[in-house]
Formats: sequence, C-alpha cells, structure tokens
Amino acid sequence: MRLIIILLLVINTLFGIKLTKSGDFVIDDHNKLMWQDSFINVNKRLTHQEAIEYCKKLNINGITNWRLPTVEEYKLIIDKRRVTKQIMIHRAFKYVIQDDYWANDRTWLRNFGQYGYYILVKSGSIYYQNRSYKKFVRCIRDIK
Repeated sequence: MRLIIILLLVINTLFGIKLTKSGDFVIDDHNKLMWQDSFINVNKRLTHQEAIEYCKKLNINGITNWRLPTVEEYKLIIDKRRVTKQIMIHRAFKYVIQDDYWANDRTWLRNFGQYGYYILVKSGSIYYQNRSYKKFVRCIRDIK
C-alpha cells in the first residue's frame, strides 16, 4: 500500500500541472497559459458579452492578446482534492471570490446562444445562465 501511495505522488509530481504566481499573473508552463490574477478579478462583474470585450481590450503591463477562458481551460485550474470549505481553484491564485466566473463557451440549447457557461469556483462546477447576468471575469492568454 505504501508503495502505491509513493508511486501516485511521483506520478502527480511528474505529470501534474504546476501553476506559479508571478505578479498579476499565474503561469501554467505545462499548457503554455497565462492567467490574470489581480485585484480586478474580485471587483469587476460584467455580462458575458462585456466580459469577452473586456478581455480582448485588456492590457496589463504592456501584455495584450487576452481572452475569456473556455470551460476546458477552467478545468485545468480546478483542484477537486481541496476540502469542501476551501475554494476549488488552485492555490496559486490569490484573488478569488467564491462566486461565478464567465467562460467563453455558449450553449445553443436555449434561446439560440443567449446562455453562456460559467464556473462556480466554490465547488468547481460548470453551469450555464442567461448571458445578461453579471459575473466575475478572469482573462487568459496563450504564451509561446
């Protein structure tokens, strides 16, 4: 049993995603992504369309080319191993509120794209809601 636990820890260390906090960003070297992580992430609530535009126009210290993350990208930073009283987002993130954050994805199941997906970081669950509701925003960009 002890050998299995050690083996699982080694595999997680070798292949697990490592996120590093660096200023106003969290860097995911494995997936080549840079996440916005600043005071704005806990102060700005926007509609889905406003969130998309906000990320497109975002300029942090001369860094541009931001976008709203997809549901699949949010799944990369959710840590389901955390205890239920903690926020399910990775510990590298400093500025997080236990609330909803818009994802770029839309659902066409209802009202022809009027519903967008979001993540509830308190539970790490994905939901959808009318895009006119205001939710928090966390932008992402690809790094080369």
